[in-house]
Amino acid sequence: MRKIEDDIIKYNDLKTDLLNIGKCIDCCEEDEKCFYQDLAITYSIRLKNFQHFIEREYGLKCCCSPKA
Repeated sequence: MRKIEDDIIKYNDLKTDLLNIGKCIDCCEEDEKCFYQDLAITYSIRLKNFQHFIEREYGLKCCCSPKA
């Protein structure tokens, strides 16, 4: 059971990092925005891949939104 807990903690850490990167985009100098935007894209891709891994490995849906 410890493995699933560790993976969910890693997933939540990635989400937290992505939110912090978003804050940096809002607060940084104009010449730094491109760097943080690229970083946000990379983190978003990693987060999505890790989410799919958790769904496949454990059958858990980490982020569910109602479908219209």
